[in-house]
Amino acid sequence: MNNLTERIASLSPERRRLIERLLRQEGVDLLRLPIVRQLRRDQPFPLSFAQERLWFLDQYEPGSSFYNIPLVVRLQGQLDIPALHRTLDEIVRRHDILRTVFPVVDGQPVQYIVPTLAVPLQEVDLRHLARETRWSEAQRLAREEAQRPFDLRAGPLIRAALLRLADDDHLALLTLHHIIADGWSMG
Repeated sequence: MNNLTERIASLSPERRRLIERLLRQEGVDLLRLPIVRQLRRDQPFPLSFAQERLWFLDQYEPGSSFYNIPLVVRLQGQLDIPALHRTLDEIVRRHDILRTVFPVVDGQPVQYIVPTLAVPLQEVDLRHLARETRWSEAQRLAREEAQRPFDLRAGPLIRAALLRLADDDHLALLTLHHIIADGWSMG
């Protein structure tokens, strides 16, 4: 029995039936799924070919923001900012790649997973600005954030900011370096 089968077996009968039905619809045979084993995270790993390419380009043109992936999400309604920050920290905790840095060891770039990483959530309050200038200032700050380069060796390679336009209107900015994310994984 593999890890997924064990986890599904531990669910309530209703959830188990639902998941098993959805997996069957997708043609997934639970007994044939490979076992996912956790790797040791206290050692460096080689870079993938795509990561090597991005690392090389970063060395060729240091300080470039060309491979930044900026995301902007408008959040309207009451926002629990501490809950948003805890959610961001939990996502980073659960995804090793978001805690990965790319130092050079013995002349070669490697990827190393940092055991813990708290992503600061920079908060910028724009409510003091006149209504007609808030949006243009928010756009300027979002562009500025998207252009800030990352340090692949030291990380973190993810940044977050929250722009408060009104009590119930915010822009969440998230910027990642392409070496830790791509179009497929962002979806």
